[in-house]
Amino acid sequence: MTNRNREPFRCLPVAGQSFWRPGQPDGRRTALREAAYIRRTKFERGEMVHDFACRAEDLFMLSAILPEKAAEWTRRPFLRWHFADEAVEGSKIDAVRAWHVCADLPLGMSRGQWADEAENIVRDVLPAGAVAEICGHLPTDHPPHIHLLVAARAPGPRRYGRLHHGLGDLLQTALRERWLAWCGAAGSEPTNMRLVA
Repeated sequence: MTNRNREPFRCLPVAGQSFWRPGQPDGRRTALREAAYIRRTKFERGEMVHDFACRAEDLFMLSAILPEKAAEWTRRPFLRWHFADEAVEGSKIDAVRAWHVCADLPLGMSRGQWADEAENIVRDVLPAGAVAEICGHLPTDHPPHIHLLVAARAPGPRRYGRLHHGLGDLLQTALRERWLAWCGAAGSEPTNMRLVA
C-alpha cells in the first residue's frame, strides 16, 4: 500500500504561522512543540496541550548536535528550544525559529546504521556552530524516517544570537542532495511504501 502524498524529504520553517496556510497565525508552530513531537514527549503552553508520548514506542534514536564548545544552556533540551522561540518574540509571524526536516530512511539497514549515517550526513552539512536535534522514528503506518530540528540562529553565551543566513536553502539543497544520494547508494530510494507490522 503506498502513500502517494508523502514526500521522501521535506524541509519547512518553524514560524508562528501555519505550515499549510502561510500568513495565517498558528500558535502551535513553536520550536518547543516541534521538539516535543520529534522527541515523543508532552508539550504544554497555557491551555494548549500536545501529548506525543503515546507514540514513544516508535522512537529509535535521539541525538543532540551541538557546537564543540557550546554554552551549557544548549545541552538542556527545554532551554535549547525555548530560547529559539524567545529569539523571535515580538517579530512578524513568519520569523523563523528553527527548520524542521523530515526525511525517509533507506530500507535494508539496521537502526544503528541508520543512526550513524544520518548523524554523519547532518554533521557534514550543518554550518559550524549550528544547534540541532535528530530523532529517528519507526512508525507502523509510515516508512522509517528521521526528524531534524535545527535552530535558525547561532548560540551565544546566554541565548541565541545572529541568524544563520541561508540555512533553509542549505538544508533544501545540500542536505537533500546528500540524503537522496545516501538512499540511492544504499540500494533503495527513500520509500513511500507503508510498512506492515
